Amino acid sequence: MNRFVRFLRRQLDIDLELLRQARHDEETGKATAQPNAGVLTAIRGFRECELKTRLLTIHQHCGAGSGPCDTLEDTYPREDERGCPTKAFLGLPYTDRPGYQPRWRP
Repeated sequence: MNRFVRFLRRQLDIDLELLRQARHDEETGKATAQPNAGVLTAIRGFRECELKTRLLTIHQHCGAGSGPCDTLEDTYPREDERGCPTKAFLGLPYTDRPGYQPRWRP
């Protein structure tokens, strides 16, 4: 697994932990937002993390010759850690986080 994929997986882990904490705060009455607003946000956040994880799994072999984008000839060169535009797009929400490399932008 290359550095870019490790970075993406770590960001998803961070997002999930933040969502778990937000859900816990809402359930225990610690949240300062309107009732149910935090729960709805957390539910959507969990769904978004699941979506990103599934896309990352589907595209894990792109750029190595056996991914779905390889058959469409829509991949980056083998030495490019991103693999394909889909993985590069998955990284866009994390451009402000420590460790994101500008060369990973689509």
